Amino acid sequence: MISMNRLFFALAACTVAACFVASSAAATTTFSYEATYVEPFGDCAPGTSCGSASISHVGRSDNQVVVFNACGFGCHLRTVTFGDGSTLVIRIEDQPSGFAFTSPGNSGDHGRNCFPGQPGNPQFLDINETILGGTGALAGASGSGSGRVALHGCIAIGKTTGTITLP
Repeated sequence: MISMNRLFFALAACTVAACFVASSAAATTTFSYEATYVEPFGDCAPGTSCGSASISHVGRSDNQVVVFNACGFGCHLRTVTFGDGSTLVIRIEDQPSGFAFTSPGNSGDHGRNCFPGQPGNPQFLDINETILGGTGALAGASGSGSGRVALHGCIAIGKTTGTITLP
């Protein structure tokens, strides 16, 4: 009789543990995203770029700021603040190296480019993104993505895709 009770208790404990693990896993949500960042030249603090962000399945923001070289040369931190006060913090790493913009053919020798150190337009830079975290509805966010920044005249437009996981 005692061993039957022990067996029943052990099975009950395993069932509760399995339910807890299953509910923890079910609470995690991973989804694909497409993001567009639009940053007009000027009107931002020195060493930064600012503008709007649109991240699919997350939202749109008129308040996003990139701090250049915040985590080393060619490593930048982007903070996107959404209307509900939630934030998303993203590390950006220039590829293949810091500020290694390229231009097709000799097109970079033509046109007006407001960005310091960039001779003309268009200019392109491949980037990798790492979602470092967030606040509010995005607390505990993680993920990664990649894409490209394009400089045209006096505007930078970044387009990236990847995945975000929310706890």
